[in-house]
Amino acid sequence: MKKISLAIMFLCFIMLGFLSTSSFAIMKGLSTEELTNTSDIVIEGEVENTEAMWSKDGSTIFTRTDIAIQTIIRGDPSQTKIKVEYEGGEVGEIGLKVSDQPLLLKGEKVILFLKSEKSKKDGDAYTIVGKGQGKYLIDANRIARKSGFSVAFGQENIDNNIPADELIKKIEKIKQ
Repeated sequence: MKKISLAIMFLCFIMLGFLSTSSFAIMKGLSTEELTNTSDIVIEGEVENTEAMWSKDGSTIFTRTDIAIQTIIRGDPSQTKIKVEYEGGEVGEIGLKVSDQPLLLKGEKVILFLKSEKSKKDGDAYTIVGKGQGKYLIDANRIARKSGFSVAFGQENIDNNIPADELIKKIEKIKQ
């Protein structure tokens, strides 16, 4: 009897280990209308600089990017350059990767759906609405593409591989 209960406890321990090691984010696919209506601003711009750093309280690593605004699609930012922050990055030999969080790389041309927030370090900054769903990468042919995230349902709502100018017109037509 004692051997059976030990065997059951051992199996439970093993199963708990398998269940706890596999975790992932599940998101609902957000339409262009949902992203637009949740955003304070929507811009087309170019990533000028990125820097990973520790938050003011030292609890997390985040990346701050400088974006040069080329077109204000929606909203009214008062400046021509803005700060966008997102969780994740590498500081020294310590790194943090956040599931479905888009990376912004120097030189990328992007369309971003953004929300105004308090910076994790100082002042104000913008965050990306809908994590990876709020970033479109614009290629050399001006096709706007999304990648780097997974959705559980609502894939049909997502505009992807769409001419950037067509996407911009669609955003501009959405009523506030």
